[in-house]
Amino acid sequence: MPTPKPSDDTWLIPAGAGAGLVTLGAATQHSSDRWSFAKASSHKNGFIEVAQYIPVALPWAMKALGQPTRSGWGRMATSQATAIAIMAGSVYPLKRGIDSRRPDDSDSHSFPSGHSAWAFMGATMTANELAWKSPWYPFGAYTLATAVAAERVINSRHYPTDVIAGAGIGILSAQLGYFVGDLIFGNRQLDPRSVCPLHDNLNLSFLSLNIGLNLPLGRIAIGNGKIIRLPALSAGFHGGFAIGDNWGIGAEVGLISTPIQVEERYDRTLVAPLTSLGAVISPYYRLALSRRVSFSADIGAGYYHNFRLNSIDEAVKAGNGTPVGRVNVGTILRLSDHFSCKASVGYQISRYDFTIKQSEDYHLTVSDHSSGTTGSLLFSLSSRVEF
Repeated sequence: MPTPKPSDDTWLIPAGAGAGLVTLGAATQHSSDRWSFAKASSHKNGFIEVAQYIPVALPWAMKALGQPTRSGWGRMATSQATAIAIMAGSVYPLKRGIDSRRPDDSDSHSFPSGHSAWAFMGATMTANELAWKSPWYPFGAYTLATAVAAERVINSRHYPTDVIAGAGIGILSAQLGYFVGDLIFGNRQLDPRSVCPLHDNLNLSFLSLNIGLNLPLGRIAIGNGKIIRLPALSAGFHGGFAIGDNWGIGAEVGLISTPIQVEERYDRTLVAPLTSLGAVISPYYRLALSRRVSFSADIGAGYYHNFRLNSIDEAVKAGNGTPVGRVNVGTILRLSDHFSCKASVGYQISRYDFTIKQSEDYHLTVSDHSSGTTGSLLFSLSSRVEF
């Protein structure tokens, strides 16, 4: 029987997903024309400063504790050192070369997010090394990486486009690093159990962690100007219960953070992120195309509650919440029998409700109220434990 060896193409789809996130973040980064800042409010989070590196350290810690990993010491060191070099050689020149003011106006090195790049690179390393052993290792690593990314947005250190691009760079760098390691080592220092063939691709129940970018369509006319919703970061947990060979019912609990700008007579000012927490129920369909790849589609409805918009003197207010309806289609890639990733695109319809009052800080000259229905394009990537 021939010795199992790393597939020549299994790295391509995760690398492509990472490249897609980089492209999406870069393409939408220009939408946040940072012309004026009314408020600088952020604080340094000591836990996040450490947490960004935990996923990188996890495979080494597990190996030191005697847990089997995909790679031997030398192979893992080579793959991960290459990944770190690619990531650092991408993130830090971009930070210094692109004039991108942070939401808190502290400096001009906002794009892309280095914290997100480190965290998602480490989570992808964990997936490569430990997903075959237990799906909970990469799921936990990606959960922590998503928390790091969300904190950077909610704490006004980054825009959603910054963390999405950083996550993409991290994922792509890790996959390229392991591709180089596989080229150098071949079958040496490789645990053959980590590359065993997959079993049949069944419609299993799952728990997934999602991170993505919501692109609001259009601007909201109010008073003598507009409210501009910048690309929003979405993150959440999604559980699915299989009820047949292809069908199931899912429920998602998620967070959306949308930076808000106001514009009046060419004065555009960043207000704050509007953070919303909600739940969506969604029947889904899954069709296996091969043992590794599936097509999926879902349609759902739910409700999101808006937290207080932290504007100066409450000059800009949002409504309490909104019902939402959405449809998604996506591709699922199985990395092991019980761990997979999914990339999806979709459309969401929701309500908006904003009130403004006169404010020198935001250059608003009249008070007004506006409400209606709006749409958003959805792009997301998720890690899934299937059982």
